[in-house]
Amino acid sequence: MSAYIAAFYAFLYAPLAVMFVFSFNDARRNVAWKGFTLKWYAQLWRDGELLRSLATSLELALVAAAIATLLGLLASYALARHPKFRGRQGCSALLSVPLMMPEIVMGVGLLSLFSRARVPLNFWTLACAHAMIALPYTASAIRARLLSLKDSRLEDAAMDLGATEWQAFRKITLPLARPAIVAGALLAFTVSFEDFVTSFFIAGIGIVTLPIKIYSMMKFGVTPEINALACCLLLATVALLALRQRLLSGAQERAADAADRALEGAARQAAEPA
Repeated sequence: MSAYIAAFYAFLYAPLAVMFVFSFNDARRNVAWKGFTLKWYAQLWRDGELLRSLATSLELALVAAAIATLLGLLASYALARHPKFRGRQGCSALLSVPLMMPEIVMGVGLLSLFSRARVPLNFWTLACAHAMIALPYTASAIRARLLSLKDSRLEDAAMDLGATEWQAFRKITLPLARPAIVAGALLAFTVSFEDFVTSFFIAGIGIVTLPIKIYSMMKFGVTPEINALACCLLLATVALLALRQRLLSGAQERAADAADRALEGAARQAAEPA
């Protein structure tokens, strides 16, 4: 079993290791190793078109993540904290549709929609498309956190003391759900930043994202500059996912500590004589 697992991970990560090693190759073509160099990483920061596409992707990912996080928070709160309503299961299922639908179908469908509606393709149409793709990720993360707090009576206690539902949400629910909100936003940022298929169909004239730029560079072969860029993107993605996992694990630990303290306090009160 251990040999099978080792072979599986070798098959999975060997291409990434080769890409990482050849990003330091002192040769224009990835055919043979000719020596160690860092010039390809330095050349990345002198490529004006590449930096502009990077800035476009970063701005696009930030806007799409903000939209997806806001919509995911509202949808999750309605599905997890409010009483059951007609169509609740259908709304919950529709949130998962972008995950199950092939991305090329999504891209063609959105392109047809914008064309028939006579909506010009620009930065904001692409941002809305990315937000729709990232919405299931933010909604699932936030909804899972809200469901874990479903048995909490803190909101009910706050409203019994005179707080409105909005005040209870802003001062109690929102701080407790903040780690999941941030984690979902980071995941939405990653999904939007690395998206290619939808951007290829929806990007208007003059909108060149980083994945589209890399695709155009790949037409002339895989150069060490592309390897260096891919390594930088890989490290950034791993860092974002690690931060997301740390936020989620930290939230779970804090919730467990709070529950333990509450149980200890209740036990002490029960042990005290009347």
